[in-house]
Amino acid sequence: MLYEDMIEDEMMLMEEQLTEPSKSLGDHEIQVPLSSLMEEVTTIDTGESVQEALDLMIKNNVGYVVVTRGNKLIGIFGERDILLDFLNVELGSWDDLIVNDYMKENPKTLKPDDLLDTAIFYMASGGYRHIPIVDDRHQPIGMVSVLGIITCLIEHFPQEVLTLPPRPIRNAMKAREGA
Repeated sequence: MLYEDMIEDEMMLMEEQLTEPSKSLGDHEIQVPLSSLMEEVTTIDTGESVQEALDLMIKNNVGYVVVTRGNKLIGIFGERDILLDFLNVELGSWDDLIVNDYMKENPKTLKPDDLLDTAIFYMASGGYRHIPIVDDRHQPIGMVSVLGIITCLIEHFPQEVLTLPPRPIRNAMKAREGA
């Protein structure tokens, strides 16, 4: 069998797989409590500088800081805020800017016993990449991230996720090689 024929057969097989109805997860399959996948939360006190928030994000390798007042969550400040509010704008020294002025106030929060499907719903509908997990006193105790959710789904459904067929980009595999 010629090389081109093998590739053509593989491409047809992939197209058939892509047109097959995809599996869907039942409600019971993603009933994972958020306490099992929440990560450590990075916090900063109200009134701190934007530079201090950025330094904490870099130090802890996270894309956000939760802003607290008296250990209670009052806002969240993230890398998206920096991209949207700071780049290409002359604001002066970031040491002089207060994080409270740029944070998202009263972000959506969840409890540790809320379920994964709830976090996915809120993230998808609100465009969030992080959702703080709080206790009954509204003190941050953890964080759920998109990356954490994807990791959890891969761990629970490795066969379904890791064996997805590749999707060629712009028919790159059909292009002839050589001169």
